[in-house]
Amino acid sequence: MSLHAYQSGDNFHFAFWLTFSKAGDVRLTRRAPALDRDERAVSMTAVLPLALWATPSLSAQLVVQADAAPTINIEIATAALRSALGIDIDLRVTPAEEPQ
Repeated sequence: MSLHAYQSGDNFHFAFWLTFSKAGDVRLTRRAPALDRDERAVSMTAVLPLALWATPSLSAQLVVQADAAPTINIEIATAALRSALGIDIDLRVTPAEEPQ
């Protein structure tokens, strides 16, 4: 792993420099930058959770008996997905089109 990035516990640490100029320009470098007269640099470290790189995997199975119709509570299903994924879900249940 780079000297500018390392893992500690459940986080990645990324070291970098932000350089600002009087003209309003900004640039990012991994190593200490060479500065012009009108530039100033700030050493920064970003600490990001390893969970950012984890891809959730969801699967579901719905088994319906021949003599029963499924009942799905959309509000509960949406709340469960929101809780598991941390995002809002637009969940809809629509009947399948009947073959003609």
